[in-house]
Amino acid sequence: MSQTNVEEALQRQVEPYARRNMTISIVEGLFDAVAMGMIPLTTVVTYFISDYVNNSFLLGLLPTLQSVCNALVQILLRSRLNGIARFKRLCNLGTALSRVSWLILSILILFFSRMEPLGFVCVFYGIYCFNGLCQGITSSTYTQMMNKVIPNRVKGRFFGVRGAFTSAAGIVGAQIGGAIIAANGDVRRFGVLFGIAFVLDMISVALQGAMVEPALRVRTAQDEGGREARPSFFSDAKRLIRADKNLARYVAAMFLITIGMSFFNFQTAQSKDALGLTGGQLGIVTTILYVSQTAGNLLWGWFADRQGYRPSLLIGQAGFVLYLVLAFLARDAWLTYIMTAIYGLANAANALGSRNMVFHLCPYEERVGYYSLINMALTISAAVASMITGALIDWIGYEFSALACLGLTVPGLALLLQVRERPPEAAKGEGEA
Repeated sequence: MSQTNVEEALQRQVEPYARRNMTISIVEGLFDAVAMGMIPLTTVVTYFISDYVNNSFLLGLLPTLQSVCNALVQILLRSRLNGIARFKRLCNLGTALSRVSWLILSILILFFSRMEPLGFVCVFYGIYCFNGLCQGITSSTYTQMMNKVIPNRVKGRFFGVRGAFTSAAGIVGAQIGGAIIAANGDVRRFGVLFGIAFVLDMISVALQGAMVEPALRVRTAQDEGGREARPSFFSDAKRLIRADKNLARYVAAMFLITIGMSFFNFQTAQSKDALGLTGGQLGIVTTILYVSQTAGNLLWGWFADRQGYRPSLLIGQAGFVLYLVLAFLARDAWLTYIMTAIYGLANAANALGSRNMVFHLCPYEERVGYYSLINMALTISAAVASMITGALIDWIGYEFSALACLGLTVPGLALLLQVRERPPEAAKGEGEA
């Protein structure tokens, strides 16, 4: 079956369930967004664990370990996903298991927060490693599934609107989390946050399971050759990079940009220690983050349907360059509000386009390989970034580390300028979830 016929067949199957799938996706996203707004890794979790870990390298190691575990699972799953008929079962399994982590963390903080600090930190980091392993399953399958269940005619607008709603829901979560953190009480109030997040996220999992994904399996040359002929992740990645220089430039660009953007992970700890950011102000920062992401998702979703993902990525990353300049100059806590707003807009563009643009770069039958490659590049860069940036901050300080990240972001932006994306009209039939 030709690529055009495959796309047409998929659209015929998914169209009757379009409204159902879009509604379910938005509602389940709202529950998850409230939960994640209460316990974001870059703000609340960093704020909490910094009482136990007074070292930027070790703070950066937390997202690094999570990302490494995520990447390992993606490598193991790669050869098993090629030509798969449905992604939903694996996606739901990974999502459910990853969210059990919040229940375990809640129990740890509520009942074992007074244990020996080193042991507490080791267990805490271990739970995030487990979370990363489970997220590896979700990372490998969620975008592929959403690419199938949302009609091509509304994808850009749908993901923009969904992102806006979930960002707004994140504001609610941030307000709840900020109120609980600011209330009088000991460290166990963070355990309450994780417990509430677990309940909300399990509702989200149940809703996600109600989506309808059509069965569509495209046989490839590797499938015809049998199990032994299926390439490993590394051999397939090597083949794609050699064959498609446009893809190679895109992978390199996003690798560098993702490393640069990791600098935001350390903003909260810096603002807390050097600028006197209080628990109440932390809630304001988190709220600003979600407000700016809400506005960004609406803007970039509308923009992507008309101009493609590349222009929105370019504008967003230009904004992040400004963020890094301000990070170098920041001397007052109030400037953290402005920096967070700029980052939120840039991150919305990155979140909407970084993975979705892949589907505007490849033929249908190569989607699993292309997506696996860019998803792995983003995962590894996030892992390496947090560790390296944390070490740099310990070595040369926060301000000069901002300049170092700027030195990676600008070349990434230059590479992105050279990437060719098919315009939305040419890619119409090429889903971008």
